[in-house]
Amino acid sequence: MTELTSTDREALPLFVDLDGTLIKTDLMFESVCVLLKRNPLNLVLMIIWLLKGKATLKARLAERVDLSFRGWPFNEEFLDFLNGEKRNGRQLVLISAANERALQKFAEPLQLFETCVGSDEQINLKATAKRQRIEEITRGKPFSYAGNSKADIPVWEAAAEVIRVNCSSSLARNLCDTKPSRDFDPPGSRVRYLWQAMRPHQWAKNGLLFIPLTLAHQITDAHRLLHTVIGFVCFCLVASSVYLSNDLLDLKSDRLHSTKKTRPLAAGTLPIQTGMVAAIVLLLAAFALAHLQPREFMVILLGYWTLTVLYSLLLKRLFFLDLLTLASLYSLRLEAGAEAAQVNASIWLLGFSMTLFFGLAALKRVVELSKSTHAAVLPGRAYSRGDLTALTAQGLFACACSVLIFIFYIYADETRALYRSPEWLWPIAGLLGGILFRAWWLARKGTLNEDPVLLAVSDRPSQVATALMFVVLWLAI
Repeated sequence: MTELTSTDREALPLFVDLDGTLIKTDLMFESVCVLLKRNPLNLVLMIIWLLKGKATLKARLAERVDLSFRGWPFNEEFLDFLNGEKRNGRQLVLISAANERALQKFAEPLQLFETCVGSDEQINLKATAKRQRIEEITRGKPFSYAGNSKADIPVWEAAAEVIRVNCSSSLARNLCDTKPSRDFDPPGSRVRYLWQAMRPHQWAKNGLLFIPLTLAHQITDAHRLLHTVIGFVCFCLVASSVYLSNDLLDLKSDRLHSTKKTRPLAAGTLPIQTGMVAAIVLLLAAFALAHLQPREFMVILLGYWTLTVLYSLLLKRLFFLDLLTLASLYSLRLEAGAEAAQVNASIWLLGFSMTLFFGLAALKRVVELSKSTHAAVLPGRAYSRGDLTALTAQGLFACACSVLIFIFYIYADETRALYRSPEWLWPIAGLLGGILFRAWWLARKGTLNEDPVLLAVSDRPSQVATALMFVVLWLAI
């Protein structure tokens, strides 16, 4: 590989691709996510537009979606290079398959490019079409081109200088290296970023499916245990599908969040189209596997997924109802575990679950508000800093109620039928109260960074307390 001298390089006009090159994301798929979040039925409209051609789809999206570019992820190394070339007086042209209307809105605040060239309603300016347009603009004179994908190969073949940005190593190897070339912002492993976006650490929450089997003292029954394991896998697949879907719908608010902006989809390290495909595949795999389960389990799994979709589209923006929905989603896991193992989930367990997880959901909102960089409101939620006192009171009350319900459970008739010495369960109430007190104490100190629901598996004192709870449970049998 060779490089042009600075004088030779500055003499060549530089044509710059947008999607995946200047920015890590894609203008069209960003617009698709916004339109789907606005109304899922817009999917039908987009299919109709796509049947008329990609250029038509992009034009209609540009008409209906006014994108906010605040917080969008750039390929920073390449952007610094462009700023340097601009200062040196080099001619820079932004040319993209994105619709020209949306392209101009994006480029105007940058004040980096002399002109912008994009797709119209008839021509999707990609691959050979882009090459022809550049040759028309340059009138056959030499030029440099910066791109990132296979669609850019026809343009690179005609360019005097090849600039690869965010370009996979496999594609870079296949390109001719006899021309002067440069590389910027090499991408990381897409598989690693997809795994990160699936949030496997959150699968620990699905361990709730094993609770009904454990409390029914049937954990050694191989058949029931196998079905519970299958149920666990189903919920993990659905959960990851939902996490990906949520991240796709929340791109704007996540980029304004202090920690969520580093998530792979928001940060642009995982392409939006990859996230979309993965979300669909994971969901289909979950329901295919669920066919091995009792029919009631399938119904609960479908209800869980439906409620999560409603939560993503509407309920999470409604005061109080978002907390109630989160608590219900955890309780559905318990009910699903009971149906998978064909055991009963007592009313005590469901009541305990609703109050406990409502309290922890409130705690999560308190933590997010405390860490939010926005003085007024929590992005994407119906809460402001003025709600901190009310949320804290609701959360503490719900957590206290969960401990009280457990104490009542100790003296219930069905408990005496399951345990030889129910009074031995009393220490669990104290240990549970200690874990909850520690969670609120850490939140007040500002050191609770994890999801509060995962505190029992991520915090050493809470891990010890949880282990002791299981020991007490075993001794009481």
